[in-house]
Parts: sequence; structure tokens; C-alpha cells
Amino acid sequence: MKGRCDIALYAAAFVAGDLAAGCCDGHLRTSLIVFSAILIPLAALLVTRRKARFAAVAAFLILGTLNASIGRYPASEWPLKQKAGAVKEDISARLYAIAGGGSEGAILSAIAIGDRGSIDRTLKSDFRSSGAMHLIALSGLHIGVLYFFLTLTFALLGNSRPSRLTRKLLILAILWAYSFVSGMSNSILRAVIMISVYEAGELFGSDRSLKRALAISAFATTLWQPDAPFQIGFQLSYGAMAAICFIYPAVKRLLDCRSALMEKVWNTVALSLSCQAATAPLVLLYFGTFPKYFMITNFVAIPLTSTAIYLTPVALITKNLPFAGDFLQAALQLSLKLLRTAIQIIAGL
Repeated sequence: MKGRCDIALYAAAFVAGDLAAGCCDGHLRTSLIVFSAILIPLAALLVTRRKARFAAVAAFLILGTLNASIGRYPASEWPLKQKAGAVKEDISARLYAIAGGGSEGAILSAIAIGDRGSIDRTLKSDFRSSGAMHLIALSGLHIGVLYFFLTLTFALLGNSRPSRLTRKLLILAILWAYSFVSGMSNSILRAVIMISVYEAGELFGSDRSLKRALAISAFATTLWQPDAPFQIGFQLSYGAMAAICFIYPAVKRLLDCRSALMEKVWNTVALSLSCQAATAPLVLLYFGTFPKYFMITNFVAIPLTSTAIYLTPVALITKNLPFAGDFLQAALQLSLKLLRTAIQIIAGL
């Protein structure tokens, strides 16, 4: 348990250092680099002494300041990133077509691949007012649905140790490819790293720890993108996950359910309340509004979104088949129409 706490503490120190340096001007950042160059060797010496934990926290805090300072220098555009953008445009066009175009096509492109370019201002406002903006901004929900779908699909490989290894590698490869093509947003990167930590932990015989996975993902995301902690997506994503780690268990214990159905309902309510408690101040700060009917949205819109995500790959694969293709595309379009109608009704309340 102590090791896990240390990981979370070091990750928090690293992100704090990154935030501190990011708030400084150019001259102060230069001073921080020099200051860090002096303190890092001293911290390394202290690690061998009694104050090892304190020194390690200080070292990660200093490394965070260095990370933010070095990350200010612009990097050239990767050719691979340009290729990923072209692939994203092609996939988005295919999704728009199987959804029948219009608002449904725009919604599917957004919830499946993160392309919100076709969503008009009115529809985007409806999603924001209803508290469903996270559905068209790729998040951990989308990765979770995709992960569950891939887990069910590759379960056909069997349960032997080689089969489990092959299954995990295939799932992680697809998730990382998806995150790269979709633009590697903070919430997507966080979710994929957490799943990778989970899968690696199980593979090497370690137990799964949500806090440890969250800490490692925060560290890796900030290391990869030093300005990430300043972005609203990072703050909302990690705020919601922190609520799941620390607030949700306490809220869940407030009600003792006697039936399985009521327990599932209460779990959903407790999870929504916990996440809203953590993210509402940020939403009010950045957008000046608060979705009053977020609970209704979660009960209605999330199942419809999950259904659309499940149907999308199957509809793409079978689109040229005479009967199955037509049926699945019709089912996909119906789920998207219901989602759009539900969002518009909730936004108008």
C-alpha cells in the first residue's frame, strides 16, 4: 500500500511542478532550469539517507518544472501524425455515410472518432446544456465501451496463457492505434494508459489498483504533453477520476440496497453525483453554466451512446451485405436519432 501511495504522491509532485513552471514567464523558467540543475544532484544524495521519501517528492517536483520548461520549445509536426489525421478524415467520412448524414452523421463522427467539425452550433449547445458534452468529446467512456467490446470479441481466442497474452496485446494495440488516430486527447490518453497499466499488472501477477493506474497516467500524460495540466480536458478528466477514487466510495455507502436492480441504479446515481461534485466548479468556471438535468442525461444518453458505439464497427464491417448490413445501419441510425431527440428534449427543459 505504501508503494502505491508513493507513486500517487510522486505523480502529484511532478504535475504540481509542471503547473508551477507553466505559470512562470520566460526569465523565471530559465532560473528554474538552473535551480533544478543544482537541486537534482542534492536530491539524489538525500535519497540514500533517511529523508528518502521527502527527497524523492522534491526530485519529482523539480523534474516537473524542467518538463514544463523544456516542453515550451516547439516541436516539428510528425509525418506519422499527419498520416493519422488523414486516416481520421477517411474514417469520419465513412461514419458520416453509414449514419445517413445530417445531424446523426455528425454525432456519430464525434462520438466514434472525435471529429466534431460537422456538428452545428445549435446541436453543440444542446449537448452542453443537457450535460452531455462529454459524449461528443472523446473520453474514458468511449475507451471503456471499446475495451469491453474488444474483450468480448477476443474472448473467442480461448483462456490459455498464450491466448490471454495474445488477447491483451491485440486489445492494447487497437486501443493505442485508436487513441493516436483520434488525436490522443488528454482523456483518451488517460484511459488508454490506465487500461495498459491494468493489463500489465494482471499479466505480471500484480493486483489492479485504480489509484496507481491514475497516478501513472497523469505522470505519463504530463511528461508527453507538458501543457496538458492547463487544458480543460485534462482537468475535467482527472477531476472525474479523482472523484471516482475518493468521493464515490463514500457516497455509495450512504444507501444499502437490497435488490440487484436498485443497487445498479444507486451505483449510477452515486457515480454521477460524485463526478459532478468534482467537475461542476470547473464547468462553472470555464463555461458559466451548470447542467441541471445531468442525472436524466446519464440515464438516457449514455446507454444510447454505448449502443451506437457497439453497433458502429459491426455496421461498418457488414455494410455491403444485403440484409444484415441494411438492418444494422438502420439500427445504428435509430439509436443516433433517439440520442439526438433525447438531448434536444433535455436541453429544452
